[in-house]
Amino acid sequence: MEEYAKVLRWSKDEAVYGLKTTIQLPKSAIFEKNVGFINFYLGVYGASVHYECGLSTKPAEAANDNWHWFWNTGFANDGGPYMIKSGATIPIELSMNCDNNLDFKVGGEVVKTFIAEAEPFGALTNARLVVAACDQKFESIPDPLPEWTTRHDAVTCDCLSFRDSCGTWVTMSSLNSNPPTSTIFWPTGHKHSGTPADYTTTLSVGRIIASLKD
Repeated sequence: MEEYAKVLRWSKDEAVYGLKTTIQLPKSAIFEKNVGFINFYLGVYGASVHYECGLSTKPAEAANDNWHWFWNTGFANDGGPYMIKSGATIPIELSMNCDNNLDFKVGGEVVKTFIAEAEPFGALTNARLVVAACDQKFESIPDPLPEWTTRHDAVTCDCLSFRDSCGTWVTMSSLNSNPPTSTIFWPTGHKHSGTPADYTTTLSVGRIIASLKD
């Protein structure tokens, strides 16, 4: 069982054909208990599978204070080496290609192509941007939950856009997306020792700036 906090921005369009953003990574991330991870990713549902693709880091001993790209379908996952520097600005994209397969692009380069197995790709649904941090994992949930210890300074997710059925990239705004109203916590219904995590967010057209600090 993981304990995490996250902020989401959802497209109101029921069907899209791509999602992209440019991420300026935090300059620092802190894992006081040397566990957990931080993920910023694009998520879509297509061909009966949820796809989550983005950038991630974990404690310094494993990541050397760097970030990497990753993908996860719930059935399989993988990622590149931890070579992306903190504070770097990296565009990421998850979109249908001309062969109706799904490309994950990092820095403009395709790092993974998903080919549908159970059914062909059509329009993508459940399109969202997720800013998230996992603090700890438990065999069983303690009550109360321990004090939150994973932190990061500001991440900027800019130029957040979806591709419509005409192939046009449309910037996300309050008119066509659901801006986050609060931080989502998991597991639900449990009190914390000390102060629980809470994201501070600043929203504007096509942009989320979020930080997880004391």
